[in-house]
Amino acid sequence: MLCPKCGYYAETDEIVCPECGEVLQRDSGEPVRGAQAIRQGKRARQARDNKSREQPETKTRRRRGGASHATLEMPAVPDTRGADTDDRDRTEEGSDPPEDPPEPDGSGYERRNRSVYDESGIRAEQAESFAASYAKRKQQHVSEVNWMKISFVAVIAAALLMAGTWLFLEKTDSGQRIMARMGLEANSTALWAVGEEQLNRGDVQAAINSFEKAKEMDEASEHPDVDGLLLLGNAYEAAGRVQDAAELYEEIYLGTPFRTEAYVNHIRILQASGDEDDLARAAELMKLAYEKTGDYTFKTQRDDLLPAPPKVDLTAAYYESKKRIEIWSYQGFDVYYTFSAEGELPECGVKYTERVLLDEGEHNLRAVAVNGKLVSDELRATYKIVMPSPRMPRATLAPGAYKSRQKVRLKPGLDNMDEDGIVIYYTIDGSPPGSDSPIFDGDPILLPTGDHVVLKAIAVNKYKKSSNPLEVKYKISVAPYPLTAYTPQDSFSDLTLYETTMMEFQSIYGEGNLDETLMLEGFATECRKYVYPWGYAIMNKPHTEWVLTELYVESSGVFKAPRGTDVGDTASYVVSRFRDMGQVASPSGNRGLYQNDSGRGIILAQANKESIIRYRAVTAEGNYWQLDYLTNSAGNVKAVDWLYCP
Repeated sequence: MLCPKCGYYAETDEIVCPECGEVLQRDSGEPVRGAQAIRQGKRARQARDNKSREQPETKTRRRRGGASHATLEMPAVPDTRGADTDDRDRTEEGSDPPEDPPEPDGSGYERRNRSVYDESGIRAEQAESFAASYAKRKQQHVSEVNWMKISFVAVIAAALLMAGTWLFLEKTDSGQRIMARMGLEANSTALWAVGEEQLNRGDVQAAINSFEKAKEMDEASEHPDVDGLLLLGNAYEAAGRVQDAAELYEEIYLGTPFRTEAYVNHIRILQASGDEDDLARAAELMKLAYEKTGDYTFKTQRDDLLPAPPKVDLTAAYYESKKRIEIWSYQGFDVYYTFSAEGELPECGVKYTERVLLDEGEHNLRAVAVNGKLVSDELRATYKIVMPSPRMPRATLAPGAYKSRQKVRLKPGLDNMDEDGIVIYYTIDGSPPGSDSPIFDGDPILLPTGDHVVLKAIAVNKYKKSSNPLEVKYKISVAPYPLTAYTPQDSFSDLTLYETTMMEFQSIYGEGNLDETLMLEGFATECRKYVYPWGYAIMNKPHTEWVLTELYVESSGVFKAPRGTDVGDTASYVVSRFRDMGQVASPSGNRGLYQNDSGRGIILAQANKESIIRYRAVTAEGNYWQLDYLTNSAGNVKAVDWLYCP
C-alpha cells in the first residue's frame, strides 16, 4: 500500500512505513483498483529494482516459527555493530526495530519474513501500541542529540563570532572606521576618513576633533597626511579659527615645501585681511612658493600685487666719461636707491629727487619702487666709469751726458696732440711730479748741473686722469755744482736731538720755566716744555732720563746754527747754504729744492708772503730730524725750529 505521508510503497502486512515511520492505516480489505493500483504496482517494481541493485549478494537464513512460518532467502546485510552489541542496545541507540527477513513470493519480488496472519486479522490495538512505543523512543533519542549539538555549536559560533568581530574591527579599514564613528580608539587613517565624513555632513566641530586626534597620532611620522592636514585647515576656517588655519598652513608648507595647496590657502587668508603688513607678507610668501614649487602662477600673482620695478634712463655698461642718471617709477610710486651692496631697501636707501652723478669708478645701482608697505623687486644695474688717461708726455732732449747747460721742452703724447685740456706737470729736484709741481707753460726748462739730474713729468687731461710718468736722466758736467743736502750732522752747537740730556742742556742754558706738559705726535709719553728768553726747549723721557726733543730759537747769537745760519738771515742766504736744484715754484707758491734717499728740501709758502724753508734728514734708525727756518714777509728769518720726529 502507499504511505499517506511520504508516498512510499509498503507491503500489505507492514504496520509502519519503512521509509518515514508513519503508522499505516489498513483499509477494509477491498482490493485496490484503478489509478491507485497502477501507482502501487509501479512503486513496488521500483522498490524491488532498487533493492536488487543495492544488495546483489544474498544468503539463506532459515527461521523456524512453527507450521505458519516459511523459510525465506533475504539479502545479506553487513553487520556494522560490535561483536558484543545485542539487539536491545541497538534499539536503545536509535536504530529501527528488527524486522523479519524477506522471503520470495509467487509474484517474483521479495517479501519480509513475518508470522503468517490473516491480512485483515491483525489486531489494531497491537499495531497502535507498537507504533506509539517506537515513536516515543525515537523522539526521545532525537531530542537528546539535538540539544547537545545545539549547545556545542552555539558556543563555537559565539567564539567564532567574537573573534571575527575583533579581527574585523581591529584589522580592517572598515572596522577601524566603525570604531572611530563610535568614539572608540582607532588608527589615524580611520580618524582622517571619519573626520572627512563629518566635515561633509557639516559637523565641523566633530570633524576638527577627529582631525586633531589623527594629527596628534601622526606627529612622529616622517610622512604626514598632507591631504588630511589641509582638510583640518579647511575645518578651522569653517569654524572661524582663521589664525589657527594660517599657522597650520605654514606648518604644512614648511614641512612639505613642494605642495602648492598650503601656500595658496595661506596667501588667500593674508590677502583677505586687507592689512598692508599682511599684503606684504603675502608677496613674500608668493616668492617663496615660486622658488620652492616652480609654479609660475605664484610669480604672476606676485607681479600683479607688487609695484613694478623702477626704470633708469642709462643702460648698464662701461663708459669713459662721467654720467648722470634718472630713475623713476612709471606707476608714479616713490623710488629709493643705493649704491651699497649691503642693507635692505627701502630702509637703507635714498629717496630719488634728482639726477644722480656717476663719477669715475664702478657703481652698483640698486633701486625699488614703494607703494605703502608693498615694495617692488630691485632694479639692479652696474656702471663702470673709466675715463681715458692721456699718453705719457715727451721730452725734446734725449737722455745722456752733456758738458754744457741744457734746456728741454715737454710735449703731450702723440695721441693727445690735438686734445684740449692737457696739462703737463714736471720736476727737476728729484721729487715725483704731481698737482703741486711746476706746470710746463711752453718755456724751455733750464736743467741743473751734476751727475744725477732727472727730469720727471706727467700729463693730466680734462678728466683729471694722469698719464704714466716720464723720467729722463742726464749728466750735466758743468760748474758750479749743487751743494750737499741737510744731514743729522748739521746741528745746533754741540747738541744732539734725542741724546742730549735735560741735565746737560740745563747746565749750559739754565733750567728755564716749566710752562706745560703736553703730548706730541709720535711720542708714547708726555713731554715737558721749558721757556727761555730766547725761545723754548721741549724734553721727553723715553727711558730713565729726560732728553732734548725740540729747540725753538727766536734770538740770534745764542746758538751756532747749522752751516753758519742764524735768526735774521735772509731766506736766499739760507737756501744758498744747502742743496738747490733750481726748480721754479708751483702754482701754490711752493718750491722744491731737492729730494733724494737721505732727505728733502722745500720752501712752503705761507700767508702774508711768509714762508718756511724746511729740510729733513733721515737718521740711521729710520726717524728724521727736521730743520725749519721761519721767514717774515720781508724774507728774513724770524725763528729757527729744530726738532726730532719719531
